[in-house]
Amino acid sequence: MEKTVNTPAFQKRLRRHVIGRVRDYFAIVPPRFEECFRQELIDLGIDASDIWVEPGGVTFAGRFVDCQRVNLHSRTATRILMRIDSFEATNLRKLRKRSAAVPWDLFLPAGVLPRIQATSRNSRLYHTEAVSQGILEGIGRRSGTLPPSSSEQTLFVRLVDDRVTLSLDSSGMPLYKRGVKQGPAQAPLRETLAAAILMKAGYDGGRPLADPMCGSGSFALEAAMLAKQMAPGSRRGFAFTDWPAFSERQWTFLKRQAIASEQVLKRPRIFSSDIDGAACRQLSATISENGLSDAVGVVTRDFFDCKGDQYDVRPGLVAINPPYGIRIGSKNRAAELFAHIGSHLKAAFHGWDVALIAPHRDLVETLPFAVRQMPLLHGGLRLTLLVGTIK
Repeated sequence: MEKTVNTPAFQKRLRRHVIGRVRDYFAIVPPRFEECFRQELIDLGIDASDIWVEPGGVTFAGRFVDCQRVNLHSRTATRILMRIDSFEATNLRKLRKRSAAVPWDLFLPAGVLPRIQATSRNSRLYHTEAVSQGILEGIGRRSGTLPPSSSEQTLFVRLVDDRVTLSLDSSGMPLYKRGVKQGPAQAPLRETLAAAILMKAGYDGGRPLADPMCGSGSFALEAAMLAKQMAPGSRRGFAFTDWPAFSERQWTFLKRQAIASEQVLKRPRIFSSDIDGAACRQLSATISENGLSDAVGVVTRDFFDCKGDQYDVRPGLVAINPPYGIRIGSKNRAAELFAHIGSHLKAAFHGWDVALIAPHRDLVETLPFAVRQMPLLHGGLRLTLLVGTIK
């Protein structure tokens, strides 16, 4: 970057252009769950008129402190991007020139080159490697020659109809990496998707939740953090902590606020079980290590031995991500298992709400109760989310 020192003039530029300025941010969100994230933003104090929903993401206007708060508290976003600049470029010369005009010293750590992730659609600059190189040359022209960098900073470059949009990733690691779950698991459900499914099913943390095929425990862990009002980002780091505008003092204050709002439960509301004893032991260790024992109980138990009245006299939500033939076993075995799951839910969880992931849309016909259907993308697979009440 430009060689600057921490002078009053530089701090004034930071306040004017980054810290105090209202900018647009773009949140990448699991498809079809954009409204869940929109509600999260409203709950965090972002005005509804400053939020724009589009397929696959949500744009919102805010200050840098709002960006930090959203990273810390959002349960459904995958990453938060700060919009840096937007301009038209029809050739590499113009791309380099406009990139060099960006005051990169206000956004990137000194001496650091970002990784570039470029996409192009309906643009004369269609070769993404050439686009990435052109952006890096523009940064180098602004700051002088820079050596290759192994930076954790990532710049997203999007070209649509010759319009270039530069966005700096504030999150770093994807936000589904909470810093909570440990160890490998078969067909794990991403935490952000698990949280979005719970929200779509109307779960707010106040009711019982059964996760009777828990596996690595995505549903249980997300429900526990929701019930305890725990900020999902409180146990991980973020890329924005290396930005010139970052203030350790302000960040400490935001994290203390989040910790102060956490609740201690008198007894567990989330009940996890699985036929796999090793998975249950791993989940129990994760729960204990992260201070969630007051919210979650874990036992080794076959799903077909589970009943709603074992957990609570009140009906709650039963959330299930069953094994499906695409990844585990055969398609026919998965279909047979799904039919048995539906029959057992009808018999043992009467009155409970249900969130059930189906590997094939036509399997909904095997369920003995009515559900709403919603397309679901999980790990590149096209699945179906089924939500309803077992009556």
